[in-house]
Amino acid sequence: MHIEKISTRSSLHNWSIAPHIHPNIFQLLYLFHGEGTLAVDGGEQELRPRVLVIVPCGCVHAFRFRPGTEGWVLSIADSLVDDRRLAALEVGGIARGAEVIRLPLEDSPAQDRLLASLLAEIAARHDAAPGHLSTSVMAMIGLVLSLALELADADIVHEGEILDRRISLVRRFNRLVEANLRDQWSIARYAHELGTTAPTLTRACREMTGMAPGQMVLERRLREAKRALSFTDASVSLISDELGFADPAYFARVFRRHTGKTASAYRREHFWPARVGREITGALAG
Repeated sequence: MHIEKISTRSSLHNWSIAPHIHPNIFQLLYLFHGEGTLAVDGGEQELRPRVLVIVPCGCVHAFRFRPGTEGWVLSIADSLVDDRRLAALEVGGIARGAEVIRLPLEDSPAQDRLLASLLAEIAARHDAAPGHLSTSVMAMIGLVLSLALELADADIVHEGEILDRRISLVRRFNRLVEANLRDQWSIARYAHELGTTAPTLTRACREMTGMAPGQMVLERRLREAKRALSFTDASVSLISDELGFADPAYFARVFRRHTGKTASAYRREHFWPARVGREITGALAG
């Protein structure tokens, strides 16, 4: 576990954190002063006080902050959630989710205050004894993760609604898609693995997301393709192969049909190093 202020690292890099990935580490970023931009999945999200950002393992992301922005960045090895002191809390979904979650806290003042207090105390304990995960520190980490999970659940559940079997089924389907993203599973195979039928899975997905299961799988694969085009210099052919498409030509057709752009055009518009270079050039010219 490691915790530091946003300014500690970003101020050394012109308040810009380049695209990066943490294969076995997940992060919680809590911003309480200033503002910034989160780049993920080929798009950007504005970050303003007070907001909690959950970055799961394996997700390519980048940040730009306005100078003077402040908050906390808590980094945790995903194996820690399996520690006996945290396992009973069942917070692994935060570490191993499919995408970055942005949670504004303006409407949750009590949770906001508690989160701020806990992170400050964890930081103080960490500074006093780096790397030492005492029982009390683990308890505070557990509470932070439980709060994050509670806020994330509240964000996707309609007011007054209880999580039912359809939502649970779609969540399990999403996790299965994530684990088998590069495989060519049929919807029947997914349904079998989930212990249900293809029609039942289809009804649940359409009701919860407005998309059929096949659409959800394709959207997830295309989102991964956008990440690769935005944050790596991997060839279109390699990206196609890595994501399990039949061949680069088929991938190119699917990508253009669903995005309205060729993969090359998308990369020219969204490639992170090029965007940062243009912004720096513009700033110098100004």
